[in-house]
Amino acid sequence: MNTSSFLATLRAHAGLPLVFRTDAAAISSHYHLTEVKRVSYETMDCGAMTHRWAETQFELWVPPLIGALPGRAHMPAEKFLAIIDRVEKELPLNGETPARVFVSLGDHPAALHDVESLVPADGKLWVNLMPDRARCKAAERRVASATGGCCGSADAAGEPSASATEGSCCGTGSPASNTAACCT
Repeated sequence: MNTSSFLATLRAHAGLPLVFRTDAAAISSHYHLTEVKRVSYETMDCGAMTHRWAETQFELWVPPLIGALPGRAHMPAEKFLAIIDRVEKELPLNGETPARVFVSLGDHPAALHDVESLVPADGKLWVNLMPDRARCKAAERRVASATGGCCGSADAAGEPSASATEGSCCGTGSPASNTAACCT
């Protein structure tokens, strides 16, 4: 989900408490939006192809002494948005970039999660997160070229030919999605 869609959905449900969750766990109601990041990446994969993309990252923090705040409810979307609005006065966000959440769930180390969906239900706005994963973009390009994916035809070594990738999204857009496509 891009940043504009994420924020527009929050604005449409500003009175609802935000509950961030994955299939495995939900974040404690004691979380705090501790940082908003505009992040730009410039990388080279193991197939020697460069990639450039940007993201908006929302860092959530759950204090270790959550017992000190008994009965605290999940943050309302309007409070989350008030923080974002204050950030955007100094650091305008690019609405087209993916919205991602950096958070520790339970006993797991902090990690990046994609915002998969926002669902209003049961008087709450559920923010469904999908954990990030490691990927090999070169292997994904080989699979895509062999199956007719977006990268076109491959050379004898299995890498996309220059003509196959010219004008396509490979190497210029966002990293591969959680599916086995080479570029989305």
